[in-house]
Amino acid sequence: MLVSSVLASDHNNIDSGRPLRFDDSYSIGFGERVLEYGLSSAWLRGGSMNYEGKLEFKYGFAKNKDFGISFHPSYLDEDKRFDAGNVELSYFQQIQREIDNSPAIAFKVDLGLPTGRDSSGIETRLRGIMTKNAGQYDKWHVNFDVSFATDPESGARDVTLGAVFGYSNPLGVPTKFDKTFVAHFAVEQGRMSGEGWTGNIGIGLRQQVSERGVLDFGIESDVFAPSGSRKSPIRLTLGYSFGF
Repeated sequence: MLVSSVLASDHNNIDSGRPLRFDDSYSIGFGERVLEYGLSSAWLRGGSMNYEGKLEFKYGFAKNKDFGISFHPSYLDEDKRFDAGNVELSYFQQIQREIDNSPAIAFKVDLGLPTGRDSSGIETRLRGIMTKNAGQYDKWHVNFDVSFATDPESGARDVTLGAVFGYSNPLGVPTKFDKTFVAHFAVEQGRMSGEGWTGNIGIGLRQQVSERGVLDFGIESDVFAPSGSRKSPIRLTLGYSFGF
């Protein structure tokens, strides 16, 4: 008997940025390689636009573990300049699968290297991740973040906190299973000392377009932000993931 395996991207496996801000507690498959890229545009208070791209390669090097490297170019309207952005390394590991009433638990470490314009120091984010089924198909996701900056700018915090509360649902099941609806509410502490919190909501869709390809689309809006900060009334994200 001959046994063969087929690698395929899964629209129901949620990664931050594809298209919203939360991760689920499941890694990509062992031995799988995934290339993810996307473009987002944000309208900022004052009328200027900010364009950001993300290109990430991920590899499932062990069971329930993956490693990634990503690039984050950007262009800001008011500065009229392109920034190649920082290079980011990431490590993901699942600690526990969902068992009875206990959620699936994982953690992720992101390490930002100062390769972008005017960047200095290393930024590290530790993310705790929980995923829990609610009913037959719905899932709830909770992410808690702690970020550290080794060389913050003058007046900025060296430690900031954040959290994301996410929801996902595979649309069309059980007759069809090719798209997943996602939504989130996120809060993030301001980077400057004395600055308050920003709240953000978003909805999106992940659509399986081929055995190995997933298209994603998301829309976000800041619902509250500290006085004088760069509040974004709308942010659009479009991306594509390809497994091989």
